[in-house]
Amino acid sequence: MRILKTSYLIFLFSFAMVKIVNAQVTIPSDKDQLLNGDATGQTLVAEKNGFPAPQKVISFKDQLGLTKDQLKKINEILTNLPISATVKGQEIVEAEEELNKLFESGTLNEKTLRDKLERIGKMRADLRFVHLQIYLKEKQILSVNQWERLKELQASEVK
Repeated sequence: MRILKTSYLIFLFSFAMVKIVNAQVTIPSDKDQLLNGDATGQTLVAEKNGFPAPQKVISFKDQLGLTKDQLKKINEILTNLPISATVKGQEIVEAEEELNKLFESGTLNEKTLRDKLERIGKMRADLRFVHLQIYLKEKQILSVNQWERLKELQASEVK
């Protein structure tokens, strides 16, 4: 009888812990990043390959001899990026929460799951595009000579 009582208490404790953990889990796990337009992890491929963040280009404005027009265009990128990224992030959060509710209700089937995941995957790709396209745009804004000088300035910072 005592073993049965102990087993029952362990079961109840385990069930309660699962409920507590489930209540604390944020869906999606990167919700805060998405809602804040955070680019963490999104732009590493560009930065690793010598494409600096726009803030870095601005920090070298004097050494690069940026014109007022170039500076204006780069600042516009910095102004518009958080807005676009936050909107896309909100859409992803809503889609992830919808998927969570479908799992919660138990009404999800494989076709709906596939459709939801493909939609979320496309949304995440769109968000990454928003973050990465700024690196291509900044290269288009700079002249070839400025771009080469920027590479030299970055290299000298690493040394």
